[in-house]
Amino acid sequence: MNEEEQSQSLGTKQYYVLGFIVLIAVVIAGYLLRSKSTPAPAPTPTAQVLAPTPTPGPITGLACDMQYYNPIIGFPKYYLSAEGGDFSTATKVDCIFTVSVNNKVVATQSVSSPLTDKPQRGGSTFRCTTPSIELTPNIPTVVDVVLKDDLKASSTCSSTFLLPAS
Repeated sequence: MNEEEQSQSLGTKQYYVLGFIVLIAVVIAGYLLRSKSTPAPAPTPTAQVLAPTPTPGPITGLACDMQYYNPIIGFPKYYLSAEGGDFSTATKVDCIFTVSVNNKVVATQSVSSPLTDKPQRGGSTFRCTTPSIELTPNIPTVVDVVLKDDLKASSTCSSTFLLPAS
């Protein structure tokens, strides 16, 4: 082989090596960009977390039986719920949720629920659930609920939750 052929062969090898390096860089960049542009998964609620409350007994008036929350996996968002009963002829219950951290109100939500007959308990039941609320996890969070039915009866309930990080 003469000197000119060796120089061409060396130049060709350099192009192959350079091409291989560019190919690897493009593959790595494509992988990194693809994983960043993948849409975030939709929020999925997890199992319900219940506050310790007594087992519901006979309905004696408008009241909460239990309060609980459902976290959304991967987000600091939570659905807050209150369940209870009313023995009157009311048809719906309005629930006003007030969320406080360190005695400071951080969120307020108002939702309504129809009353469903529960003759075995001597009245009707309701369940109010808020839209997802962004809250700080791992801090004692007080959830106060004001209940009002369409016959103007009212009641309140309160629970303190230590919301988990998800």
